[in-house]
Amino acid sequence: MICVECGSEVGSLRDGLCEECFVEKHVDVDIEDPIEIEVCSKCGSIRKGKNWLKRPDIQSVMLDRIENALSFSSAVDTFSFEVEFEEGDPRNIHADIKVDMKIGDLSTEKYLSTNIVLKKDQCLDCSRREGNYYEAVLQVRPSKKEMTPEQKEKVIRTVHERIEKDRKEERDVFITAEKEIHGGLDFYLSDKRVSKNLSYDIAEEFGGMVTTSSELAGREDGQNVYRMTYSVRLPPYEEGDFIALKGDIYRVKKTRSGSDPVTVRDLKNNKITTLDKEEMKEADIYGGDELIMKAVVVSEEEKEIQVLNPETYETETLIKPEGSPTGKEEVEVIKVKKRLILIPEQR
Repeated sequence: MICVECGSEVGSLRDGLCEECFVEKHVDVDIEDPIEIEVCSKCGSIRKGKNWLKRPDIQSVMLDRIENALSFSSAVDTFSFEVEFEEGDPRNIHADIKVDMKIGDLSTEKYLSTNIVLKKDQCLDCSRREGNYYEAVLQVRPSKKEMTPEQKEKVIRTVHERIEKDRKEERDVFITAEKEIHGGLDFYLSDKRVSKNLSYDIAEEFGGMVTTSSELAGREDGQNVYRMTYSVRLPPYEEGDFIALKGDIYRVKKTRSGSDPVTVRDLKNNKITTLDKEEMKEADIYGGDELIMKAVVVSEEEKEIQVLNPETYETETLIKPEGSPTGKEEVEVIKVKKRLILIPEQR
């Protein structure tokens, strides 16, 4: 058989051409030069399409971009390639590429080179952070005049731990601003979903109520964009507080979010019970562990116990609820409305 292009006599032809002439005329490969890779100058993220990759393997990104930058003639069925990088300037990397191509049972190779330029840019996350971007406000407010330092510390820790956890999972979430206002706390957050979840986490921890509101912030891609506010109202009591309601004394054991009842211990009967949150609005709240005092036992009977008042050192007789400590030299008491109340042992 005679090649119509070069006149060589060969055993087989492809479209009337020998293998060498067929490859020269129909098989081609080219590559972009230079190849630009956008790198965030703030956090080092690398752009891939519309997305930004956090802490990527730069070599994997370069190989991916080289593969996408290769263009082949339609005759090529499959290909593979090998790359050697020559790094001089860390932002301008030379790449030598060997491309192996297959056309049916015909194999051929070609050598190319290109330059990879790492171009400084700014990722969406960093751009939004610098532009004070936020999608939601998380407000935490007390029922009393001001949140306690312990409450503030616990809320701040909860918010920061959640944001840090999400960032480790490569979610674009951050705190734009954090303020103490109206006796409570405001957090301006970049993600509505995270803000909503945090509001219910905090409400569950403190037994608070969540309300939601929104305002139009603008339009994006032809759609209205709303900025959300999630407000958590904390109750005036906390777990561990002693309260008085309708003449009885209770200690708060467990609070829950929303309208769920509050679990308390009835100090008179030493029993666990629940109180409706509407009832709790009428309760007098005295405080927690700071109210507990040690009282010396003078004498003890089946249903009564005599102790020295730790403030006046006068002997007082207290009713012993079921399960009260027996045979002790000291017991725990609190003072409510000028009278001592024995704190029974939990059972």
